[in-house]
Amino acid sequence: MAKIDLARRAEIGREKRSRTRAQIVEAGATLMAERPFEALTVDAVVEAAGVAKGTFYYHFQSMEELAAAVGEKLGESFDELLAPARLGLRDPIARLSFAFTQFLEKAIADPVWARLVVQSAQAPTAFARSVRTHLMTDLGEARAQGRLTVQDVELAADIVLGIWLQVTRGTLQRRAAPDLVGRALEAVLRALGASPAREGEEDLSSLSCAGNRSVRA
Repeated sequence: MAKIDLARRAEIGREKRSRTRAQIVEAGATLMAERPFEALTVDAVVEAAGVAKGTFYYHFQSMEELAAAVGEKLGESFDELLAPARLGLRDPIARLSFAFTQFLEKAIADPVWARLVVQSAQAPTAFARSVRTHLMTDLGEARAQGRLTVQDVELAADIVLGIWLQVTRGTLQRRAAPDLVGRALEAVLRALGASPAREGEEDLSSLSCAGNRSVRA
């Protein structure tokens, strides 16, 4: 009689559960990109994922818990876009500009991701809170340096996110112009009244030009 490898069997079980969970999260993310979270149901998710309803509840206690998992997945994409390059920028306006440029370029290149982010940004998800927290950190530092004419950091964050969301919605409805990223970034910096980087620090215009080159490519 063949000896049963219990450790291997347990490992296979864990791998299968992990794949199934990822499958459900992927289905949830796709559906959340297509419709408001309030319109989603467990039935719709399990149908899209190709699993039984009991399987859904094995991995998630509620739709809210699934939304949190989708937000975590978005958070990972956030880190992939911005780290570690963002952490190497000392100037807060340059960091903000880099993040804005990277997010808009990603939205133009990946409409499904863009729709999901737009939906998530309008809900109190962990991803939305994380993005706003990073943004407000940069804005707070810039204000402390006297680099902004908008002194209310909350308002400044609303301005940045509002422009990003509106421009991203536009890219989902029509083809993005070759210079869209650069022009949108310039609009954000003007709205904030952001002053240029100090001598020897990052040049904001170079970030804008890099964004234009990426979109044209």
